[in-house]
Formats: sequence, structure tokens, C-alpha cells
Amino acid sequence: MNRGYAFGFLIVLMVVILGIYVAYTGFQASREALEAQATVPVASQGMATRPPTRAPATATPTPVTGITVTLTAIGPLNPPATEEPAATAEPTIAAPTEPALPAATDPPPPTETPPSPAATPISSPAYQFRVAGPPGPNPNDSNCCYIVGTVRDAAGNGLEGLLVKILNDWNRDIPPAVTKGGGEAGRYDLPVGRETVTWYIMLVDASGNQISSQVQIQFNANVAGIYRVDWVRTY
Repeated sequence: MNRGYAFGFLIVLMVVILGIYVAYTGFQASREALEAQATVPVASQGMATRPPTRAPATATPTPVTGITVTLTAIGPLNPPATEEPAATAEPTIAAPTEPALPAATDPPPPTETPPSPAATPISSPAYQFRVAGPPGPNPNDSNCCYIVGTVRDAAGNGLEGLLVKILNDWNRDIPPAVTKGGGEAGRYDLPVGRETVTWYIMLVDASGNQISSQVQIQFNANVAGIYRVDWVRTY
């Protein structure tokens, strides 16, 4: 509504300005005509006097007494257009994205197969015989004072005639014992004193060369009177 009022007021204002302009131009035309008449030169004797030229009179609007101009605000000539609701945009369905094809790559270089390691030769045991079971005291035997045991082959049979060497830190020349035969095949008995002594025991051949690992026995008669060390052939 304010927009319509402003538009009507603008029309009335233009009418008033137009009237003022018409009155002013008429006044200026009359003034220029009077000045032109006053400045016309007198004609020479014997010449006819030319009557002055008058500018055509311009009608000047004269306000009528007792008439009051009233400005009435009128409504807008052109009512504002009603904006139609914008159409609802239809949802856009995105096209399915195709998976990118993998870039072509050069095939990996062939891997060289390392040569198979050479078979490790199986070394023969250092000695022909090894200890069969943990050595130690035999408290179930009440006899004293011996180191006893049995020497067997790989199949578990007692071996007769093998030499069992025994020595300590003070006496290294004790004659070896020989394993028995018959019903006690492979058995040996080494007599020792009652003193608490560290003994070293091994099997030797006829030349005195060691053919078994060496076993250390800490003999103590207060613990047991019999200590046992058994042997078995490794090959």
C-alpha cells in the first residue's frame, strides 16, 4: 500500500511542476516581447515605418478565486503481482559411478629361486658310548663303597670285556675295571673309599684312549654307599 501512495503523490507533484513551468514560460515570453518593442530603431525619413512585431500571446493560467486544490491519495494503479510458488525441483538421480579400471602395470620380474641348500652331513658321535640315564647315588643298595653300572649295546644287550677307567685329582693311575660276562654281562664294580672325593669315570680301549663321554661323581658315603653310572653304545 505504501508503494501505491508514493506513486499517486508522484503524479500530483508532476502536475504541480508542469503548471509552474507553463506559467514561467508565459511570463518570459511577454517580457521578451516588451523588450523587443523598446529597442526597435527609428526609420529614416522617407522610409515607411514598419509596425513592430508582437510575439503571440501565450495563455497564462489564472487561478480561480475560491477554488482549493485537494490532493487525494489513490491506491496503486498496478497492484503488485502475486508471486507464484516456485516449482519444486525434481530430485536428480546421480548416475552410478563405474569403478575405475586398474592401471596396467608391468608384471613383476621373475623371482629367482635360491638353490637348495646342500644336505648337511650327519657327523658320527664323538665317542662310541654315551651315558644312559642320569648318574647318581643309589640309596636302595646298602653296600659300601662302590661305583657300579652296566655297559650295553644299542639293542640293550650287556657287553663283556670293556674297560671302565676311574680317577680323581690325587690318583690318576688306578687300573680300569673290566665288564663281566655270563648272567651279569656288561656289569662292572669299582671299589672306592669312604672319603668324600670327586671321581671321574669313562670307558677306554685297550690302548687307554677314551671311547665315551666323561662322568663326574661327587661321592659322599653319608648320602649313599653306592653310586651308579650306566653306558650305551651310540653306533
